[in-house]
Amino acid sequence: MLQSIRNMLNQPDPNNSFWSDSELLEYINEGVRIYFAELTNIDEGHFVTTASLNITSGSRTIALPSDFFKVKVLYRVDGNDRIPLNYRNNLTGGFSTDGNTSGSGYLPDYYFQGNNLVLVDTPNFTEASGLFMEYVQFPETMLNGSDQLTAQISPVFRQVVERYATYMAKLKESLTNGAVIPPSLTQNLADVVQQFRDIIAIRSKNPTYVTPFNP
Repeated sequence: MLQSIRNMLNQPDPNNSFWSDSELLEYINEGVRIYFAELTNIDEGHFVTTASLNITSGSRTIALPSDFFKVKVLYRVDGNDRIPLNYRNNLTGGFSTDGNTSGSGYLPDYYFQGNNLVLVDTPNFTEASGLFMEYVQFPETMLNGSDQLTAQISPVFRQVVERYATYMAKLKESLTNGAVIPPSLTQNLADVVQQFRDIIAIRSKNPTYVTPFNP
């Protein structure tokens, strides 16, 4: 991604360039944050992955994956069944420190504490992969500071981030030495952003049927 941006700026050599690699990476990550927020708000499954979590006797907290951004759904695994659990952000109520001893029927509520999942009530049994979670993960570039993106993204996401970073680099140049931002670059960014928004809005071609309300 970094080299693609350098090629668009016509300065492929970082040793002979107006922009350093670290500066361009800042623009890349800024673009990722902006358009990642749009993707998650659309809620069409972009950046969604899964994880199994262990239940440990006497522990209400479970460490979340390092790339965790937000949960879509948390299930209690009961044999071949997965039962969705309720998010409970009301901390005024009490909870039990003595959970179900057998594990059968244990359907706790949950909330978050830092990068931990907190179960309400406390289990007093241990069960490997007792919970199954679908969650939105942070893009790879936001985790390691490089210009690598999570693999399962739409190609247009990469394109819109590259165009954004290129535009910001030219904006910096215009503010520093009065260089003119080409109108074609501004228009190209606008076109790619619109294409990005059109493509991410609906990921399924399956028709949706709505039953009319008929009181």
